Amino acid sequence: MNGQHPAPEVVIAHLSDTHLLAGGALLGGLVDTEGHLRETAERLRVAAHDADAIVVSGDVTDLGEPEAYALAREILDPVAAELGAPIVWTAGNHDERPAMRAALGLGGDPLAPVDHVVDLGRLRIVALDSSLPGWHHGGFDDGQADWLEAALADPPELGTVLVVHHPPLPYRSSLMRLLEFRDEARLAAVVEGAGVRVILSGHLHVGGSGTFAGIPVVLAGATSYADDLGGPPPAMHGIDAAQSFNLVEVYADAIAHTAVPALPHPSRESIPAHLAEELAAMEPEARAERFSRKRP
Repeated sequence: MNGQHPAPEVVIAHLSDTHLLAGGALLGGLVDTEGHLRETAERLRVAAHDADAIVVSGDVTDLGEPEAYALAREILDPVAAELGAPIVWTAGNHDERPAMRAALGLGGDPLAPVDHVVDLGRLRIVALDSSLPGWHHGGFDDGQADWLEAALADPPELGTVLVVHHPPLPYRSSLMRLLEFRDEARLAAVVEGAGVRVILSGHLHVGGSGTFAGIPVVLAGATSYADDLGGPPPAMHGIDAAQSFNLVEVYADAIAHTAVPALPHPSRESIPAHLAEELAAMEPEARAERFSRKRP
C-alpha cells in the first residue's frame, strides 16, 4: 500500500484571542477567559503533544493589564516547557505594548511594535505586530514593512510562517470590516516571493481560511468566546461556546491545519482504544487490510 503521508516536518499549536483579565474578572461579566485557557492548556498537552512551537496570535489580554499577561505565562509556560516548544507571542488590538513586552519578557523599546523572529531550524516563525496604538483596526507602524522585508530574507529550507493578528482577508462581518488590516498592498509587496508558507491570524473569533497574495491564511478560533455569525442582525453576537485552537502541520510540499475544540465536552470513542492499539502494532499492509478494507 502506497500513498500514506509521512509525519509532518513541523507542528505548530496555534491559539488566539485569549482576552485574559486580571484578578479572575469575567469578560463582559459572563465569560471565564482564565478558566477557558486553563482547560485549553490541558487539551494542548494531548492534542499538541508533538508541537514544535505554540503560537498565540494576539489579544492575549483584553485590557493590556500586566497581571493578565503574567496569568498567560502562568498557564502556558508549563505546557511549553513540557513540550519543549517556544511560545510565539503576537500583539493584537486589545494588547498594550509596554505591559506586553515587560510581562512576557520580550524586552526592547516599550513603545516599539512587538515584532520578533523565532528560528526553529528548518522553519522560521515571524511575528508581526499589526496593532496600531489608539486604534482597533490593523496595519503597518512606521518602519515595519522594512523590518518585515529584512526578517523574511534568506528563508530556511521549509520557509517562513508569518503570524499577524489582523488577517489580510475580506471579513464576512460588515462591522468587522471597519477593523481590517488596512495596509494589504504594502504587505503583499513584501511577502510575494519571500518564502512565506502560511499566514496565521486571529482577531475574528471564528475559524476560517483564505488566501492572500497566493499564500494560505489560517484563522484560529478564539479560546475566550466565539462570534456567532448566525445571530440576528445588525448586532454582533458573542457566544460562550465553540472555542477552538488549530494544529498547523508543515510538510516540505504542503500545509495542513486542523481545528481542535478548546474546551472539554462529552464524547464517545468513535475508534475504541483497543482497536487503536491493535492497529498500531500491525505492519502497514495488515493495518490497511484491517482498517481500510470494506467488508460486506
